[in-house]
Amino acid sequence: MSRRIGSHDIDLSATRQVLPGLVSDSWLRSERSGLRRDDEAAPLLPLADLNHARAQNAWISRQARPQLDSLLPMLKTSPSIIVMSDAQGLVLDTMGNQDFLHQAQRFALQPGSLWGEKARGTNAIGTALVIGDFCEVAGEQHFLSHNAGLYCAATPIFSPDGSIAGALDLSTPASHPGRDAVTLIRRVVNRIEHDWTCSMLNKDRWLLRFHAEHSPDNEMVMVFSDDILTGANRCAMQEFGLTPASIGTLAWHSLFSQRPGHHSAPVEARNQRRYQARLQAHTMARVTAPPVQEAVHPQALRLLNAGIALCITGETGSGKEHLCRALHQQSKWRNGAFVAINCAAVPENLIESELFGYVPGAFTGANPKGYEGKLREANNGVLFLDEIGDMPLAMQTRLLRVLQEKCVTPLGGNGRHNVNFALVCATHRDLQKCVEQGSFREDLLYRIQEFQLRLPPLREKADLAAFILTLWGQLGGTSRRITLSDTLLSTLSRLPWPGNVRQLLSFLKVLLALYEDGDVIEELTLPDGIVCPGLGMTTTCATPVTPPDEVTALRESNGNMAQAARQLGISRSTLYRRLQRRNAS
Repeated sequence: MSRRIGSHDIDLSATRQVLPGLVSDSWLRSERSGLRRDDEAAPLLPLADLNHARAQNAWISRQARPQLDSLLPMLKTSPSIIVMSDAQGLVLDTMGNQDFLHQAQRFALQPGSLWGEKARGTNAIGTALVIGDFCEVAGEQHFLSHNAGLYCAATPIFSPDGSIAGALDLSTPASHPGRDAVTLIRRVVNRIEHDWTCSMLNKDRWLLRFHAEHSPDNEMVMVFSDDILTGANRCAMQEFGLTPASIGTLAWHSLFSQRPGHHSAPVEARNQRRYQARLQAHTMARVTAPPVQEAVHPQALRLLNAGIALCITGETGSGKEHLCRALHQQSKWRNGAFVAINCAAVPENLIESELFGYVPGAFTGANPKGYEGKLREANNGVLFLDEIGDMPLAMQTRLLRVLQEKCVTPLGGNGRHNVNFALVCATHRDLQKCVEQGSFREDLLYRIQEFQLRLPPLREKADLAAFILTLWGQLGGTSRRITLSDTLLSTLSRLPWPGNVRQLLSFLKVLLALYEDGDVIEELTLPDGIVCPGLGMTTTCATPVTPPDEVTALRESNGNMAQAARQLGISRSTLYRRLQRRNAS
């Protein structure tokens, strides 16, 4: 079987033979669906339909976003983006490197585009949804020639009822395939599915949390109501060979021969395996940490609902965008899009097209289908302009006109498009001084700063220790049973944190990466190289004391594993693993 593409005859049968089996099967399905390799991408879904789809997939903002926000620092330093789709492959949200986000629009890898296999042929998102498992598609392995410039790795996300809710994808240029993409994507999705299942706990349900006796890091979760299974994470479903039909029908006694208590203990299962398990009831459930954000200012919310422009000021990293997202989620604009653009991060020669959009053929290298721009994308939603003080003067003039006339004219076009959105701006600059220096228009300042809200720096927080624990829980430290000692928490509460919330988050993520589940992190045993915030790039948080190694600790404790683990500041299971690795080496 051959097809003519441009001036070349392509033998698709021969091409399939040199592809991996999974990809080759997908190519065959793509051919059978009538796709051609030179087909163009389908047009974007209308914004109203996209917003409806987002509302139908609230799991993205509730379960996925809190986990994915921790990846942003890594994504911003490399040409890579995260793509979230629904179960049909409709892209609902993207995040990551701003430059590559802009480039990805050439591949229609943006909200509103459909990446199901029947629409796009072989691609990581669509094929992962078809096979129900991880999929990696690189360069020319894509069925559509137009997508050959991409490397993509995706895996489906399963809801607690066992059905596929959507897919999570990591995309990079084909010339720079994502390093450790397989591990990264699977780890994040496992956490999303785990937390989603745990969130089902209420007064009418209870959780069973369990793991294989020698695999404490891979926790399985089941949800029961009146002893009937009502939900489970993928790990648990696979362990017992369950299907979506099992949810709502399978009884407790069909799975386990005994009921555990509230503390971890061995239990026998009907699959002839033993697990460490514990029961978690609603009355003993810990309060789930809220999303990392500032408390919503009641006056700011009322003003945003009234369409009054807000200007949030504060030091870099103090949480301005988090507050803006919280305002959007609680406002009357919540069914519309939240569109954020960093005026300092977008190159000056691109910010005009990014904001106002352009018509097809407006300039060399433009998307042949044109681009609607962020201002039109924010229609009926919230537009967040971060670092507004860095916007070029020419753009300030055009923005002022849009705010006054409520309509947008794309680059290279004459048509005018009506827009209606709430505007929130943020800056760490003194805009009044910028006006005096001639770098910011005074009339625009009055238009965007109808109400000003200052976010205090982290060092001014009254109860910083409680805030640190909230962040720790949100990042997963609590679910992994890693404890910040009282001494360490007290020290962290006294530090100046010049980078504010962003710096604190980065510091906590380093701890999570270095320590294992069940560890207690003591200030005096922090590893060398952990930078002390605000005290220079080479000074550690405390004068490090070299901890005793495992053998020394065991010798000093006369072989008492529990005592040796306490001396090392780690859990007993972690000590077992370290000794096993030492013996194997």
